[in-house]
Amino acid sequence: MKAKQIMARPIVAVSPKTPLVEVAQKMLEHHIGSALVVDDKGQLVGIITQGDFCRHPGRMVPFSLFESANVLANWLYPDQVEKVYQAARNLRAQDIMRSPVVTVSPEASLKRVLALMLEHDVNRIPVVRGGKVVGIISRYDLLKWMMQAQTD
Repeated sequence: MKAKQIMARPIVAVSPKTPLVEVAQKMLEHHIGSALVVDDKGQLVGIITQGDFCRHPGRMVPFSLFESANVLANWLYPDQVEKVYQAARNLRAQDIMRSPVVTVSPEASLKRVLALMLEHDVNRIPVVRGGKVVGIISRYDLLKWMMQAQTD
């Protein structure tokens, strides 16, 4: 079985200059755990996952102002919470994206995809042909394929 046979498409892509609030909105709107960052030529330059929104100290983006306020209040003084919100309003995709991105070709075996996920401790791998993203494979996609293979 090849990557192209189980990859999800279309993918959700943003530019490096996209405000993080818009990135979060797109991810929530499409019920996905990541957004790919592509340049003006459509070349993959980075990836943002749900976890990336909280990985960078002082760069958290509030998905829910109420929940964020409750969480932040435990770690920060009240005047610091407002600074976090102000900083978040100015952040762009390029500020928290991970780069370079581990990728595979459409012809890669699923064994190779899984090996790369484990080796690099990632949950998703974009599928790239000629520098352009043609799909993405998540651990969920692999699990679904494994379960289907058992029942066939």
